[in-house]
Amino acid sequence: MVRRVLISTFFCCLALLTLCIEVMGQSPESSSSELPNQQAGTPALPAQTPRPLTGSITNQDTGPVVKDWDPKSGSANSVIELRGYRLHPADTEKIKVSFIQNGVAFRVSTKGGSSVTNDEYNGEQTLDVIVPEQASLGMGQFVVESDGHKSVAATVNITEWKPPLVKSLTPTSGPPGTLVSIECEGFHVDDDLDITDVEGNQVKLKGGAGSSNGTAFVLADDVAEGVITVRIGNKKHGMGQYSEPFTFTVTDDPLPPQLIADYMTSVAPGQWIELQHASEAPVRNSERTEVVFKQSGRTIIVATQKPARPHVEVPIALSPGEVQIQARTWRDGRQSEWSDPITISLAEKRVAPKVNAIRLEQGSWVQLWPGPDRATSFSVVPGDVVVLNGLWPVKDASDLKVSFVRPGQIITLRVKELNEKADWFGDLRVSLPTSLGLGNWRMIVSSETDSQHGEVPLVIKVKSTHK
Repeated sequence: MVRRVLISTFFCCLALLTLCIEVMGQSPESSSSELPNQQAGTPALPAQTPRPLTGSITNQDTGPVVKDWDPKSGSANSVIELRGYRLHPADTEKIKVSFIQNGVAFRVSTKGGSSVTNDEYNGEQTLDVIVPEQASLGMGQFVVESDGHKSVAATVNITEWKPPLVKSLTPTSGPPGTLVSIECEGFHVDDDLDITDVEGNQVKLKGGAGSSNGTAFVLADDVAEGVITVRIGNKKHGMGQYSEPFTFTVTDDPLPPQLIADYMTSVAPGQWIELQHASEAPVRNSERTEVVFKQSGRTIIVATQKPARPHVEVPIALSPGEVQIQARTWRDGRQSEWSDPITISLAEKRVAPKVNAIRLEQGSWVQLWPGPDRATSFSVVPGDVVVLNGLWPVKDASDLKVSFVRPGQIITLRVKELNEKADWFGDLRVSLPTSLGLGNWRMIVSSETDSQHGEVPLVIKVKSTHK
């Protein structure tokens, strides 16, 4: 599991922004804030896997390692992504980044990055660094320092400022409040979005953020319908230059959600799947959301469990293997077009419930992704409420149960959804009995419909107090 951490004045989860994906069913990740459409208490989730790195890291290595970086050129306030190991994107107190040019070193700012959950020491990491204002034209070098060790230098060519090159816009239409992601090259942290309506008036936004490969913005809830034009410029360095303009259509018409195959966990026919989409705006006001499954000449249309929740049963009539899916929404008796098709693979065997993270009701998440830093135990007190985040291939919480198991004892507990109004079926709550015996237990989550089960991969230690 890769987590992305972004330090931003608006929200941290937009670090990637090549496509801002609302991902649920993945392990919750640490972040300093949340997207507006995330449920309170559910940490931000990963949206990027770092590019593969060459070479190997041994246990003898202790300092930061920079293996690659992108882009290889930039101007003042450009974001450069460093890739390597022990770059500590989530803990700026552990590192110092310098930009060296013409024999002069400048301390520079960082803007988050990504890391592998539960493997801080040897897991691949990225770190976004910012070209300082003092940089002059020509070659310069970034060096990361931690615990008295320095990385090799990442050499970057400093060029004249130029507007970012916009590659794509996701989505291209939507209602007020839509999160819009812009993939582009050469974005600067102080770039400005110039967004106007057909009459040239500025369009209000809720906020925005950016990274080395893009930016994003959220339309205000009271934006009028119509076509808006978006450009990227810079008040300080742009000298009137802007990126090529592109348009977005604000509309309250029913729109299809943009489905994304990435991070969509495979399930078997007859099980329930959590669809992933680029923006929740199209389903937010949907009165009915439908999914069509197409396989071997057969077409089956199924409605999601709730219109605004992309949790849907895979028809039992389908076969394991590839299936094409599309979605559409309904509102006021009108239907949207079907979304662009994506292809996913259905599993041959029914998959078990999987717990990705655990916490106390008022506590912090403990990540369960495999890795050398994963916790070996989790402490509770009889009467506590435990929250589980995971992948649940069943209709709802009533189809699940939690068992506490140890030699000679099995205690079975019912579970409830933490928030039934949440956009995603991801968090469950379990109330522990006050009579739960002290000592070590195994914790197992089982499906009532097919007896598939998954175990929490750590020891549950029941203590008399939290001290």
